[in-house]
Amino acid sequence: MAAAAQEGLTRRVAAREDDRPAVAGGASRDPGSRKPGAGRRGLRSLAAAVSLSAALTALSFFGSSSSAPASTVAIVRAGSVASEAVLALAAWMAWAEGGLHARPAATLLPYAARLACALAWAPLVLGHGAARAGLACCAAMAAGAVACARGFGAVNPVAGDLAKPAVAWAVLLAVVNYKML
Repeated sequence: MAAAAQEGLTRRVAAREDDRPAVAGGASRDPGSRKPGAGRRGLRSLAAAVSLSAALTALSFFGSSSSAPASTVAIVRAGSVASEAVLALAAWMAWAEGGLHARPAATLLPYAARLACALAWAPLVLGHGAARAGLACCAAMAAGAVACARGFGAVNPVAGDLAKPAVAWAVLLAVVNYKML
């Protein structure tokens, strides 16, 4: 046993029932204790949240005609849809923890404002050619994404981290928008 201890190999002591850490939220570790269909409802709400915001963003791009090069529009469209999908996942994670109801000013309002600016960007810049208004939308999207990252992070740290790429995308979109001036 002494040789094993010197090599860093030790025997593990079986944990007693009292020594186990409590499960967050009071949930039971027994998979049979869950309500039937709860997982399916969670997946359904996740799919609805992500697909609705991604579809609205894609529709805002398809609804606006553009004089910009097709490759630029395709890259911006793909990045915007992906950014919205990831941010919607973060919002869903905060909602699943109860954060949208407990802290609506820190979670729901910034998310709704950022989504509105993201939906307005393509028609403004690509449809009407209003690049300066597009820069204002990009600034509001970046500010909303920062607020989402902070608000979601207070509820669920992983959701806060998932919201951070939306900040980077808003800044990158502002650079693309600036090049269109």
